[in-house]
Amino acid sequence: MKKRWSTVVLGMLLMAPIEQISAHSVVEEVGKGSYSLEYPPIDFDSIADPGYAEQQQEPPAHIYRTENVNGPMPTNRWWSSLAVDRFSNNHYPHPFSVKHQENGLNVFYDAPHNVVVHENAEAGTWHITGAISTDFTIGHSATNSFADAKVDDFSDWYVSGLLQDGGAMLRLTYGVGSPYIFAEYEGGSAEINFPIEPQIWANQGNVIGFSTHDNKHYAVYAPDGFDWQLNGSEWQNAASFISVAKLPEATDELLHTFGEYAFSVVRDSRAEYSVDHDTGEVRTVYSVETEAKVAGAKEGTIFALYPHQYRHLTAASEAQLLEETIFTIRGDMKLLPSNEFETTLQYTGVLPSLPNVGTDTDRLHGYLQEAQADYPTGQDTYELGKYLGKLANLAPIADQVGDEVLADSFRDELRAQLEDWLVATDEDGRLKSENLFYYNENWGTLLGYHAAHGSAVRINDHHFHYGYFVKAAAEIARVHPEWANDEEWGAMIDLLIRDFAAGRDDDMFPYLRMFDPYSGHSWADGLATFDSGNNQESSSEAMHAWTNLILWAEATNDTELLDRAIYLYTTEMSAINEYFFDVHDEIHPEAYKPEIVTINWGGKMDHATWWHSGMVEKYAINWLPLHGGALYLGHHPDYVERAYQELYTRNGSTDWNLWANMVWAYRALTHPSDAVSQMNAKIDDYGEFNPGDERIMERGSTKAQTYQWVTSLNALGQVDPTVQADTPTYAVFSKNGERVYVAYNYSDAPTTVTFTDGHTALVEANSFYTNAADVGPPIEQPGPDPEPNQPGDGDQHEHDHYSVKVSQENDRTLVTFSPTAPARYVDFHYRLNGGDQQNVRMNEGNGQWHYSIQGVSGGDELTYRFTYEREGPQYETEWYTFRP
Repeated sequence: MKKRWSTVVLGMLLMAPIEQISAHSVVEEVGKGSYSLEYPPIDFDSIADPGYAEQQQEPPAHIYRTENVNGPMPTNRWWSSLAVDRFSNNHYPHPFSVKHQENGLNVFYDAPHNVVVHENAEAGTWHITGAISTDFTIGHSATNSFADAKVDDFSDWYVSGLLQDGGAMLRLTYGVGSPYIFAEYEGGSAEINFPIEPQIWANQGNVIGFSTHDNKHYAVYAPDGFDWQLNGSEWQNAASFISVAKLPEATDELLHTFGEYAFSVVRDSRAEYSVDHDTGEVRTVYSVETEAKVAGAKEGTIFALYPHQYRHLTAASEAQLLEETIFTIRGDMKLLPSNEFETTLQYTGVLPSLPNVGTDTDRLHGYLQEAQADYPTGQDTYELGKYLGKLANLAPIADQVGDEVLADSFRDELRAQLEDWLVATDEDGRLKSENLFYYNENWGTLLGYHAAHGSAVRINDHHFHYGYFVKAAAEIARVHPEWANDEEWGAMIDLLIRDFAAGRDDDMFPYLRMFDPYSGHSWADGLATFDSGNNQESSSEAMHAWTNLILWAEATNDTELLDRAIYLYTTEMSAINEYFFDVHDEIHPEAYKPEIVTINWGGKMDHATWWHSGMVEKYAINWLPLHGGALYLGHHPDYVERAYQELYTRNGSTDWNLWANMVWAYRALTHPSDAVSQMNAKIDDYGEFNPGDERIMERGSTKAQTYQWVTSLNALGQVDPTVQADTPTYAVFSKNGERVYVAYNYSDAPTTVTFTDGHTALVEANSFYTNAADVGPPIEQPGPDPEPNQPGDGDQHEHDHYSVKVSQENDRTLVTFSPTAPARYVDFHYRLNGGDQQNVRMNEGNGQWHYSIQGVSGGDELTYRFTYEREGPQYETEWYTFRP
């Protein structure tokens, strides 16, 4: 018998029944699922932890936006605090940092001398931080007391904020990767105020080049005929439009070059991608549309390119680069004057699982059986999601060892958990108070309750949390594609995906909520109301989300989603390599000693976590979870070795302080034999699943998958990203100078996969392919159950927790499950004559649970088991056999 906790949060009180309203008018049906249109009736009094109770609230009710902005509201942007705060908090359109204030827009530039490295040796943390200060403020001649700031427009990486005081209005347009800030005025004209009077090195009347007291170089542009009136630290201009530019150097040549685009206001910005499925090449065109504010202004702008962009420019775009660069905390930005530029990146494939190569099949099977005792560590979207991810990783491994019953049991539980969450009402049709999704129309977001880590109140981490749900759905759809039909459960999964990764012009959700097309990575926080801007900690969970979109798209044959997911996966990978890992050793300051940035912010970089953590977690939070899309971690073996050795040196031994299995998994990317040795020395010290003791096993991991990952990589070799395939689900490795190929075929017919080095592979339907030599044999299946009931007999079983009775009446088989303690639910799982497994929720009456099956007759064989709730935990019975 297997015990699992599916309905309680450890350390929480069970929720008591509460009065609920009829849900008919507040629930939207989607296939077999549904979501609420109304905030659910959560019973806060039953939640013991006040902090956890706070997590169950809604996002802020008020959004600071003008009538120009309607529809789903973008969140998780670098500029999101502009929509949340009365003015805004600091945000970072590199190379600037800006903040809307009562008197205008505060502008600052973090020059190299402003950036410092801090170490807290006792806490084991490091911080790369810039200053938060003022170079100058862009104000308005008619007021220094605006009422508030509102979002007035936005595009892929630009935003316009509107400051207003009666008839005095100041509209400010700026974007990440833009050295310009554009200011448009009504009811008055331009004003700039300095805390310290700047040095003027060029004065053309309407155009001034100046440097701050600490030698940061700028230019301010007004139209011809509108000369600046300079009064020490206060400058005024009668024009209704000005722009400010950050210059790399104080030269007349750059003053002129930047002046060519100073009157071209960016009105739209778009990153459009395309995927070549034969070669895996991902092309992205970054373009702007501009409005000329004066005659003769050039169309286009000067782009400031991040390292993940200029390192992958096409030849035509690279030829347009200027010689000068601008320093930022994210590395030097290169300048490119144009209305567009183009990059090419290489998609390197993902898998539903690693293949079982080089494993001891019996040992692996034992670990899989042990994993049946694991249980969710909470009922919120993240902790339950991590549990779903574990099961979804175990099922394909169990398939490969040949234990179909065990694999199906993992998928059965995935179905039960998902289908519960994907329905917003209980069995009486009332709105549930937990395990449901609610659509908040104000923000245009789908919120799961119970929530955690700000996923509801701050719209945080949706790609992290919901990515696990999509992982589970993709695993079910891999084997049972009919489950993913829209009229079944697929449309609800698509709704989750749309929340965090919608396409353009979605009427319910903003475009790519979590992802920043210009910065190249996701932002985890929905509101970004921090001094350091927005942030992302677990970049690897973002990659996990994009992997699962790819797998879901393959399982459901959704070509549009597949392209979007490949774009997200490949682009985020390029940004992670630069800003989290610094694989080229060019971005992080020399004084910064860790080989990873744990949290990337707009205005700083941290080697720290959101909780009090040891040294391993500060690395491994950007490695977990293990999955078939995590092989990108090994693309730069020199970096992997640097990171491992830095961690090993600080730790002083291979006795890791926490999450040892994550270090073994990472070590296996470059030195698998050492990883095998470390693993074998410790893995069996971990017994029954214990989420309170993560010294050896991170709670979202299992011994089974850890063992399979490390031993398979030992046999497969080092991942080889230089070879691609004409299928999305593949990987290539190099072992002893020979390439090893892996592919998975989601279709119902054999297919030929062609790799870019000329290797071809015939991949059977719904199967793995590998040319590795040491694929483990399937386990020997046990023989039939001893002495099952004879034909015509009834079937009865007694247990401490329940009794079972199965009887036959003509062509109906009657199944009765009688728990010895009240059960909130009982699920019946059965196969008739070895066919597909059916999973149904039984009907309750007078404390007994009933189900009847039509069409079972003499000579048939019914195998069955039950999943039931008992005082909080969920249990599973053994399999039984009935012959009528």
